[in-house]
Amino acid sequence: MRAPTGFSLALDDLSTLGAAFADRPELLLAGHELVARCTYVPGPELHLPTSRHADPDAELARRAQRGARQRYPMPLSAAVTERLAEELGIIAEKGFSGYILTVADLAAGRRTCGRGSAASSLVIYCLGITNVDPMTYNLLFARFLSRSRTDPPDIDIDFPWDERDAVFAAALDVYGPGHVAMVATHLRLRGKGALRAVARAWGVSDEETTAVAGRLRAERTYGTPARLAEPWPALLADAAAVTGMHLHDGLHCGGLVITPEPIRDLVPVHPAAKLIDTATRRWEEPNLEPVPAIAWEKNGAEAMGLVKIDLLGNRSLAVVRDCLQDLAAAGRGIDESAWKPAGDPATQALVASGGTLGCFYIESPAMRILQAQAASGELDRLVIHSSIIRPAANHLISEYLHRLHHHRRTGRWEDHWYPHGSLRNLLSESFGILSYQEDVMIVAQRIAGFDERQANALRKAIGDWGNHEHLQAHAEAFRRGCLANRDEPVAARVIDEVWGMISSFAGYSFAKAHSASYAMVSFQCAWLKAHAPASFLARVIANEGGFYAASTYVEEARRLGVAILGPSVVHSVWRTAPAGEAALRLGLHLVPAIAQRTAETIAHEQGQRPFSGIGDLARRCRLAPRMLLALAQVGALDDLRPDLHRAQVRWLARIIALEGVHRGARRGAEEPGAQWLLIPPAWSDPSVPPSPEPAPLDERWLRFQALGICPEHHPMLFTDRPDALRAGDLARLEATTWISLSGILVARKQVAADLAGGGRAAMAFATLEDETGLVETVWFPQAYRTSGAALDHGLPVRIHGRVQREFEVVTVQVEHAEVLRYALCSTSAQE
Repeated sequence: MRAPTGFSLALDDLSTLGAAFADRPELLLAGHELVARCTYVPGPELHLPTSRHADPDAELARRAQRGARQRYPMPLSAAVTERLAEELGIIAEKGFSGYILTVADLAAGRRTCGRGSAASSLVIYCLGITNVDPMTYNLLFARFLSRSRTDPPDIDIDFPWDERDAVFAAALDVYGPGHVAMVATHLRLRGKGALRAVARAWGVSDEETTAVAGRLRAERTYGTPARLAEPWPALLADAAAVTGMHLHDGLHCGGLVITPEPIRDLVPVHPAAKLIDTATRRWEEPNLEPVPAIAWEKNGAEAMGLVKIDLLGNRSLAVVRDCLQDLAAAGRGIDESAWKPAGDPATQALVASGGTLGCFYIESPAMRILQAQAASGELDRLVIHSSIIRPAANHLISEYLHRLHHHRRTGRWEDHWYPHGSLRNLLSESFGILSYQEDVMIVAQRIAGFDERQANALRKAIGDWGNHEHLQAHAEAFRRGCLANRDEPVAARVIDEVWGMISSFAGYSFAKAHSASYAMVSFQCAWLKAHAPASFLARVIANEGGFYAASTYVEEARRLGVAILGPSVVHSVWRTAPAGEAALRLGLHLVPAIAQRTAETIAHEQGQRPFSGIGDLARRCRLAPRMLLALAQVGALDDLRPDLHRAQVRWLARIIALEGVHRGARRGAEEPGAQWLLIPPAWSDPSVPPSPEPAPLDERWLRFQALGICPEHHPMLFTDRPDALRAGDLARLEATTWISLSGILVARKQVAADLAGGGRAAMAFATLEDETGLVETVWFPQAYRTSGAALDHGLPVRIHGRVQREFEVVTVQVEHAEVLRYALCSTSAQE
């Protein structure tokens, strides 16, 4: 990298010091030599991993041709043969065969989702890195690599989240720790972080800072004056002054670089805080070591010629993996080579209805609404939707839906949908609405005369999150190119309309191959939900992945007829799991104070010999008092003493905990988890005095308070709702109907809305839930300003507003709202 500008100026000043150092010229010479050694200008060469194959071009061709024979019917069609030969030729010419083989070796034998532009390549598809057929979906190889491109290909691969570290460890094992490192991120002080850092320097507690941050947010969002006294005005000024300053280095979410030369010769390397197990062989003991990380972030690494491989963790891939294992264990195994979820009618119906809660990439409120409004369960349509649903494209989405339904009714494509005649056959087939990065590149080439290099630069600019100036730098070139188009003149209004669509991609855009890759996983999830809901939702909860909290997935399972079984030290394991085809058992991972190692110890000991009682559990598993009390509070000890009601079980757990603490203190035990070793091996549960059984609702309330989930019923049943209307009733109501309805907040997205008189104000989209379903609500600025605080308390909310129907999908426009408190359980239980 070049020396900093200030340092270069200091070097220039040295030449003026000749007179002062006339008697010691060697000092000036040494200074010049030192700066020359510290100044490095990267050349055009790329630092690619050394191939493990003597002839990587031949090896890549052999593997690709073998994969083609497995992917396509024999004999191979001329189109497949020709494209495969063309791709292999370009890859070899650019010198990337070894690099692609390295990625293929890292992905071999694992469940993956190759995404991004790499899914545009037939070679990558034939290697099994991706599962999207670029021939079927008309994906352009040039989006991945071409002869005119100077930047290296970008290969992103998702692995199950709990397998990704093993891939890192394998890379370290194969290529050596001196040649492998993760890419850094440069974290800066922003917003709350800047405020907290400055407050600590002022000696202010984190609790006070959190409270003030909440008041500031309320002021920005709802207009509630913060009224901050000193020292806060001065402290806030200091926080503003340090905002943007470098805080520390972090790790890129998955970027890995592998170099042929020692990586320390190219860039400083440091051990990161992240630890991975480098024992790659099953019989070896765990060996946790810090991941090596370079000092540069992705842009610096690219400037240096380091080629980043993105190895990313995906929780939904783990969900699919675990569900398929569940089905195999239940005798319902699936041959994945013949598994076609996108062609299954039940799956298509689920996707078309928007009932995709829990399904990867298509479960957000906006995506579920779009799917239901489009009423489409086809994979091709989902590929478009997953790309078109970007923050700046709301008006385009509405126009797209109108055109979709018009085409569905009439079978026609209207000429006025296309701002320019050359755009009628756009790649995306989304009725003239630009959807993918490829669309932007094609439009720029067709109407603005961009060459492939310029189009690729524009594509990179729209993906540069947070740097709109980078994109606007291309606007003038686009306009000039359109005006210079003599073959097919482009009117000024057309330039503005098309550039407006291009600008809507800023910071949020995908290649078609990326959307198609993710849509494949979406359909796998939807198929599993349609055909094995207990297993699917259990595994969504277990892998802690998704848009919503675990309680939302529990309620979705209940609405689908799945029985919810609470956590149990007798029946539960660490993760939530299916319990037959129509039930799921909540795992111990949901219990506060219980760690994975503790849960695994409990399961192991129960498997060795059933626990004779709560004391036997505490002794054999070395449970600290807080662990035992947490298990009692959530009902996880009930199965050990079915002769007692839960209040007696809690009493017994407290007595045993106190006994353990007493024995530990008397013997000097200091480790909380080890003090149970002091309980005699033959120690049994003490007798429990009789006591009145508490009201069932009180017991459920206590369990809900500790677990955040009520296994017996929906938490709304703890409230005394004044309204008879439920979420499931909304579908039958006409537009503009005034309604009052209560529910629990499960998702909220706050955005900035443009005001008619100028300026911007906060508004929100919020998803509420009751026992019958979900309701999507819209809070425009006035309602959000006056009533939005009702969403901040973690309590049920009662909303009042009007039903809106658009493309037969119901939402509620909220006019005002208030907090609805839990009320049906007794005062003592609530306390």
